[in-house]
Amino acid sequence: MALNQKNQDLKQNTGRSGAQTDAPVQLTKEEMRQKIRASLAARNEAEQAAQQKSEPVPAYAAASSGKGGSASATSLNPANMNKARQIRESMESQRSASSGSAAKHSQLQSSPKRPTPPPPSVSFRPAGVRPAARRDPVSLKKIFLIVGIVLILILALFYFGGMAFYSGKYLPNTIVNGINVSGMTRDEAEATVVASADDMGVTFVTKDGEKITFNGASFGCESSVPDDAFDQIEESHAVWFSKLFTTSEYVVTLDQTYSEDDLASLIAAYDWGNIPPTDASIEEDENGNFYIQKEDDGNMVDTEVLSDYTLEQVRNGATTIDMVSSGCYMKAAVTAASLQDVLSLYEQYGTVEITFDMTNREELFDPVGTVVLDHETYMDWITFDDDGTLSLDKEAAAQWVQENIADPYDTFCSDGYTRTFDSTADGPVQVTLTPTSTYGWRTDVEATADMIEQYLRDGESITTEPEWVQAGFRPHTSDGTVFEEGTYIEIDISEQHLWFYVNGELYLDTDVVTGLASDPSRITNTGIFKIRAKYRDVVLGTYEVQGYEAPVSYWMPIDHTGIGLHDLYRSAYGGDIYLTNGSHGCINLPLDMAAKIYEKTVIGMPVVIVD
Repeated sequence: MALNQKNQDLKQNTGRSGAQTDAPVQLTKEEMRQKIRASLAARNEAEQAAQQKSEPVPAYAAASSGKGGSASATSLNPANMNKARQIRESMESQRSASSGSAAKHSQLQSSPKRPTPPPPSVSFRPAGVRPAARRDPVSLKKIFLIVGIVLILILALFYFGGMAFYSGKYLPNTIVNGINVSGMTRDEAEATVVASADDMGVTFVTKDGEKITFNGASFGCESSVPDDAFDQIEESHAVWFSKLFTTSEYVVTLDQTYSEDDLASLIAAYDWGNIPPTDASIEEDENGNFYIQKEDDGNMVDTEVLSDYTLEQVRNGATTIDMVSSGCYMKAAVTAASLQDVLSLYEQYGTVEITFDMTNREELFDPVGTVVLDHETYMDWITFDDDGTLSLDKEAAAQWVQENIADPYDTFCSDGYTRTFDSTADGPVQVTLTPTSTYGWRTDVEATADMIEQYLRDGESITTEPEWVQAGFRPHTSDGTVFEEGTYIEIDISEQHLWFYVNGELYLDTDVVTGLASDPSRITNTGIFKIRAKYRDVVLGTYEVQGYEAPVSYWMPIDHTGIGLHDLYRSAYGGDIYLTNGSHGCINLPLDMAAKIYEKTVIGMPVVIVD
């Protein structure tokens, strides 16, 4: 009753003023115990009263209650007492734990009074079964929040630490002239790039990927950085983190001093390769079939092209030279692709050969031989008109005729042509052709080129002669006379003598009188001539033009100026007569000798006059 009264007083004091509602109330341990006991007792009484109202009291229960029965209303049954004891022990345990620290006890005294919590409910579960663990959702949120804050702090520390580290330095993955300058100051980067340029010099990359370096010192290379060269390398340090995943490359043009002559000399002297290019070609296999042999570019370098390209690139700050881009590698002039159409022509015309035969000649005076024009040569000259008619590159064909037939085989040539002749009196001598020389062979180059075109259109192999402007002496003459090697007439001016050889044997010889040596207009010219014609009983000269007339029985002109062999009566022949009483340029013969020569000679026969 005393405790209840005290609690009522406390409630009244608490309810008097709103300002005192939260004021702390200081209780002793004993007062706290009494308060708890009173609260439990009041609770038990309330429960019993409720039970009595809801259930009739058995007779045996009323009898056992004593005289007035009030003791049953105020006394605790064993179950309630057990519950009260458990609650009391729990509360005492909590108070004992809280009283262990003086600071905590002081805090309890200063904290506002809180209502007494209700006793914990007692639940019953089977033996051996543990309650499921529960996690407070508020605690999980706190954990996630704490972890997030820690991560943010770490990232912030990393980010601002990186900004501090790269302050005044180049960001990660910054490449200048192929050099990584990340984390360097501008001065450090410039020094590194300059040192690398001086040391590296110029590197050549071959078409096979090989790298060949000429050290800068070998051509006097010294480098420096222009004042504004690195101005372009400016990036915001606020985004330094993103530069960890990207690369920025810059090319800085350096001021360089070096010897271009020394560099060009190094390029010219270096052994870049020794395999020359080989053109693609049409080849013939053992079965007579044609195929294309692919070209091979080899590995040789035009050092002049490479040198010009290198100097231009180095002037622009380059230190690596792509040799393929320079176009310095020599290439085959003819590729396999360009021969596809030619292959078709080979299959159609490749078996045609034109053989030029120059063997039917007087070999003593003329070179002899044969020349074959085959598909390897003329295929490059062939084209086809719109109507499919074969056409020939006449200029190319004429050039081939000139080089392969005219030059080596023509003997009727311009003034100054010299040949060796085995003379009767003096042995081998040099005979120089003069403008009046008439003997020899001369090719008609243009007509021969036309002939080649026609033979190719016919599509058949043939052996023939070139077309001639002038033909020399043939041992087998057109009139049926057959001569062997060594048929000609030789006249020696110094000896004033004539020899006539037939088939290599001396047929006759005789003294003669040649042109007046003291008069240049009447001398007999040296050279190689031919019997141009044969006449009987003619008068040479006229009084109106030559100032004389000379009837002769045998006349055999040898050039186009009126010089020839003829009979002329004289008291003597040979010796020194020609020095004071020579002819007007002709070769004067005794009548009997003139008759024999006239009888044996044929038109075109060589006449050699030596000095």
